[in-house]
Amino acid sequence: MPRLTGSIALLLSMSMPVGSSYAQAASWNSTVHSNDSDRVLFEKAANALKKSDYAEARSMLERLINRYPDSDYVPGAKLSIADAWYSERAFKQAELEYRDFIRFFPNRPEVPQARRKIEIIQSQASF
Repeated sequence: MPRLTGSIALLLSMSMPVGSSYAQAASWNSTVHSNDSDRVLFEKAANALKKSDYAEARSMLERLINRYPDSDYVPGAKLSIADAWYSERAFKQAELEYRDFIRFFPNRPEVPQARRKIEIIQSQASF
């Protein structure tokens, strides 16, 4: 399973159906099933993010993290949860999630991105 960058752009690009999975992907809806794999949850969350359904996306990403804690998708899911809060302008919650991402995944290449978001949030709070 490939490593994910965790950025929303990559998250959204990962949701695009590939090859023979197109018909299956096109028939998915946002309903989460108990037997959904980590990949399926990640892709469904990406679709929810595309629709700006941030609460639904966070729910699926949190389910992914809880159900598949060793998944390669977990770092991307954690960062995407922070990005979803940021997109909703829930900056305090976003900052907490970015800090968690940095603490749990200190060696990920997305750490500078998360730090920049924290700096932006803190600079906005000082106004």
